Amino acid sequence: MTDTPKLSHCADYVRRHDRDRFLCALFAAPEKREDLFTLYAFNQEVSKTREMVSEVMLGHIRLQWWRDTLEELGKGQVRKHEVVEPLAELVKSGRVGVTDLEAIVVAREFDLEDRQPASLEELDRYIDQTSGQVSVLAARLLGASGEDADQAARLAGNAYGLVGILRAIVFHGRSKRIYLPKDMMDHHGVAQGDVFEFRKKPEIREFIGELGEMARNRIRQARQHRRALPKRAHAAALPVVLADGYLRKLTKAGFDPFSAEFGLARPASLRLTLSGMFKRY
Repeated sequence: MTDTPKLSHCADYVRRHDRDRFLCALFAAPEKREDLFTLYAFNQEVSKTREMVSEVMLGHIRLQWWRDTLEELGKGQVRKHEVVEPLAELVKSGRVGVTDLEAIVVAREFDLEDRQPASLEELDRYIDQTSGQVSVLAARLLGASGEDADQAARLAGNAYGLVGILRAIVFHGRSKRIYLPKDMMDHHGVAQGDVFEFRKKPEIREFIGELGEMARNRIRQARQHRRALPKRAHAAALPVVLADGYLRKLTKAGFDPFSAEFGLARPASLRLTLSGMFKRY
């Protein structure tokens, strides 16, 4: 019996905490996968900040630690840390820039404000600076270059990010946090308490249905630009395939974001495998 290859710290960390991106990274060229795992592990380290701290100030301290760490990486100084050390290799090689990584850290300051986005535009900026930015950097690590490729990757990341916001409604609601646009909620007559208490009201279904249709349109838009992304970088955009699967589950559940059918949905592994094999999303 052959032993299963041991995963690196970053790969195992992503496997445990960001299953979707871990699965998608497996369809990248073998020599490029570790680069993706490193990027995704960094993203996970930063994105989990709000969940890790009991006080907002501690969250700011943690994000400042990452800002200081990235600044030092730019100077060739490397802190002893299981994610920082492989990240330093990416920076040193020029495969990813410190400024691009810092943008992700800055975007996560919104998480510490504990307020919902005032509008869809504000939510879109947040998604673009987090999920969209990660997708762009992933595509670059896989050899994509140029504005058109960046835009294609960003559209894919943003589509996945919006579906991710819908998937996280229950998770955020349990800690009395909400990432849904306030103006749209007000328009549909949905109160924060309706979300926090998981009330199955028709107004919530109508509201989520509208957001779901927006997400569907963004998936279509991402796919319309997929030719701008070289085949070697397709793994960076594969989360779109999973987002499409989750959205199908939400639609089947009648746009009830609190349904187990949607909340417990597993990645569409067969569809992902076929998309990965044929290098399309």
